[in-house]
Amino acid sequence: MLNRYCSVLRVCSPFKLLTARTRSAIVVAMRIFVFSLFLLILSTHAIAANSAKKFGGIGIDGAPWADGRIVVKQLVAGGPAHLAGVKAGDIITFIDGKPTEGSNFREMVDHRLRGVDGTPVTIKIRRPGSSKLLTFNLVRKQLVIPPKSR
Repeated sequence: MLNRYCSVLRVCSPFKLLTARTRSAIVVAMRIFVFSLFLLILSTHAIAANSAKKFGGIGIDGAPWADGRIVVKQLVAGGPAHLAGVKAGDIITFIDGKPTEGSNFREMVDHRLRGVDGTPVTIKIRRPGSSKLLTFNLVRKQLVIPPKSR
């Protein structure tokens, strides 16, 4: 059987001795393993970023609109945005002078709204029913979100 897969002059690869079904199962298992490592690295990075001592935010839970703007769904009680007067339903149109329209939601949240604890961020919002933009100068702070009660 070895002669069928390997010549006398070449070294036989153990991978060649496996059936096609076994080889494809190994390839699938390797892909799943690599993907799970990738997810582990991403989740570890996210947990580390959120639990770092210097991590801060403004206390907004937002949702993206199709055009890239961010609508405020809810606020963290006692967070910078809540204390400044931002309300649920407000639409964030600018973050630090850069428009949110046409931007990537995840990038806006991770790199503009979140940041080092104690650093300033300026947001402009459009409140439904009002035509003028409201400007809020906020300072990021480390937020403690209470666990959900069951």
